[in-house]
Amino acid sequence: MSNLASSKGIQILRESSPVVLEAIGNVNFIELEEFMKKKHNDVIKAASENGACVFCGFDIRSPEEWCAVLSATGLQPTPYVGGAAVRKLCVGSNEGSMQTLQVVTANESPPSEPIPPHHELAQTPEPPSHICFYCQENDPVPGGGGTPICRSDEMLDFLVLKYPGFVQRLETAGVKYVKITPAVDDPTSALGRSWKSMYHVQTKEEAEKRMKEQGSTWEWINNNNDCRITSPRLPAIRTCSNGRKAFFNQILAAYTGWIDSRNDPKKAIIFADDHSPMPSDIMDELVAYFDKNKFVHPWKAGDFMIIDNTVSCHSRESFDTDNGRRRRKVMAAIANGIDNNPNKSITTNLVLSTGDLIPSVGLGCWKIDKAVGANTVYQAIKSGYRLIDSAADYGNEIQTGQGIRQALAEGICTRSELFIVTKLWNSFHSHVDEAIEKSLRDLDLDYVDLYLIHFPIHQKYVPISQRYPPEWVDPDAAFPRVELDHSITYEQTWRGMERQVERGLAKNIGVCNIGTTMLQEVLNYCKIKPTVLQVEMHPLNTQQRLLRFARTNGIQVMAFSNLASASYVELGMATQSDSLLQNATVTKIAQSNSVTPAQVLLRWAVQRGTIIIPKSSKSSRLIQNIDLFHFALSDSEMTELDNLNCNRRFNDPGHFCQVAFNTFCPIYE
Repeated sequence: MSNLASSKGIQILRESSPVVLEAIGNVNFIELEEFMKKKHNDVIKAASENGACVFCGFDIRSPEEWCAVLSATGLQPTPYVGGAAVRKLCVGSNEGSMQTLQVVTANESPPSEPIPPHHELAQTPEPPSHICFYCQENDPVPGGGGTPICRSDEMLDFLVLKYPGFVQRLETAGVKYVKITPAVDDPTSALGRSWKSMYHVQTKEEAEKRMKEQGSTWEWINNNNDCRITSPRLPAIRTCSNGRKAFFNQILAAYTGWIDSRNDPKKAIIFADDHSPMPSDIMDELVAYFDKNKFVHPWKAGDFMIIDNTVSCHSRESFDTDNGRRRRKVMAAIANGIDNNPNKSITTNLVLSTGDLIPSVGLGCWKIDKAVGANTVYQAIKSGYRLIDSAADYGNEIQTGQGIRQALAEGICTRSELFIVTKLWNSFHSHVDEAIEKSLRDLDLDYVDLYLIHFPIHQKYVPISQRYPPEWVDPDAAFPRVELDHSITYEQTWRGMERQVERGLAKNIGVCNIGTTMLQEVLNYCKIKPTVLQVEMHPLNTQQRLLRFARTNGIQVMAFSNLASASYVELGMATQSDSLLQNATVTKIAQSNSVTPAQVLLRWAVQRGTIIIPKSSKSSRLIQNIDLFHFALSDSEMTELDNLNCNRRFNDPGHFCQVAFNTFCPIYE
């Protein structure tokens, strides 16, 4: 425990069975991810030795942020297949390879129904090694809703002393589980998950194939709609990760809780040799043992726990919804196995709602000269960058693609290890297919990891053969101005963006340069959620409310112009007096941490949970810009930088379009 206690911003509230860690001050998900990168082996060991690790008081706003923390622990993702509980997928996908753990809603059985103690998926041949829970919301009112846990190795000690014959029978015979699953999810039941969603299939033939793979037998009943599934012989006593034996099964859950209009709990769990039921007196005594020895953590928003599923069983208390007025959101993730060296990236990573990882530091390609573009991108990747932010309007996608190809050809990394971003320009809002296909040709890629709408401005269409990139204006016009097209809506453009995901040309889609009102509108009508919002953010323009809104909705924020005015002086959009690099507060904090003023500004942005994309074509500066994880800013230093805010924007079309392009084109109030 001493290794965990020595961490800045974290203290131990409880030292054993389970270990409970609490934040000191404000510790957000990025800071906790950094803790996990350093202490992941200690955390997993503590869960193994004590049944679970509970984290409370941390600033974790969404399942995506929680998943980023879990990704640093080394817990290996596994799909949620075979469980009886109705669940909804919150983060990740049921298709393709998994970069991170899936996050699903915790058992959605009625709040009035307690969920009995069990080991997750112990009724399947390969139960997960860990199950994790996270509380996003829980109104502070009485009425239960906790997640009790109890060590099953100690429960077995109790059984061996009092009922050695029963233990021997379990070890010799094993058990089988029998449940009847419906064709359609039944949210009124704690085991109402349909056979379709349980096995991620659509047809009976596909379900039978999955059941056969698991060694289960089945019978189609009730007009061939429901399926009675009998598991293969499974052990009821298994060896824990800590080397001890445990009462590791679903016996109590099946005996006390597998009851609904289709299932009889007395028939749900049987000895595998003669199909006889469990002795009711021992079952009742085990329930009493659990109630006496359980640990219940009262959920608060941001709390989470990592349970070693081989050591501890868990349950759920019933709770009062106050006629629907009480909000309680608890989510779950399962893992199978540990990667003891999970943190190969030199940066922290954020997780998108699709389950994809995105580095917290990348290379921005705006204003990188074509002459050095390919080498700059190549050198960045060679220096450890895995995120490249490009755009059609930057005019250097060809060179960006050349740098990527060189890095891939030399084996510096693989394509799947890179995260490539590009953007839809304003004049292609009604021609999204054409725009992304052109970008992919120039980048020489089959897909981009993220495709963004560059501005919420609809310009008139300019064919690629006529002028590319189209830019803001026609430079040959007698009176250059921004030509707008008022017939296009943002929703229409978003539908075109969603189509690129369906076509497999973009893995994620997102938006740029919009505020909370417009972002909420997109969330209201979208079929595919925006995973990233890219906006101007720095200590002079902190946009605290927008950041809070995005974080709460699981949208990652990519901040540009990280050094504030630095890129705008030569464009005449800022003066040297606007520079933060000479600001007294910034230079004082830099001296205190033995870093440069630029690193202070970049670390501030990373530490508040945003993705940054600083630009440089100098190798030394590239290395310096990503070297941000050997120091951390104190709460007081973060506050000092926050207090520099004056809502100063440097990239504002409402200003520069009027000055440079003779067009009043505001997008901000």
